[in-house]
Amino acid sequence: YGRLVPKHAHGTQNLPQYTSSAKMITGAVDELFYRIYDKDLYSRRLCITACGVIDEKHIPKSQQYEQLDLFSPAESDEEYQDRLFALGREKDLQLAMLRIKRKYGKNAVLKGSNFLEGATAIERNRQIGGHKA
Repeated sequence: YGRLVPKHAHGTQNLPQYTSSAKMITGAVDELFYRIYDKDLYSRRLCITACGVIDEKHIPKSQQYEQLDLFSPAESDEEYQDRLFALGREKDLQLAMLRIKRKYGKNAVLKGSNFLEGATAIERNRQIGGHKA
């Protein structure tokens, strides 16, 4: 590398539209990570920042529609409705999980990977401001 410590990797990834979809956000983060990471090095830290975050009520009308073009394969009405239905279901699932966590606490709903050896999510959820309560 010509230096003892390699340079930091930086990058940005824009989403095509305003979204609360965890699938779209995770896909964008994965794409960015695999574009900039060096497979020969270990990753010590990963920082993600979301910019331009607004309340769903404040999405401009011009952003609530989809721009079509002549060169992309046409999506059938059924495929379009299926995509909208899937986004609606994902949003309903997110709202249900938030209600459960508000009522029963942060550790009420967890991913399976949070129970693996070395996972820290449960412990971190018990802390206040990063300190043991």
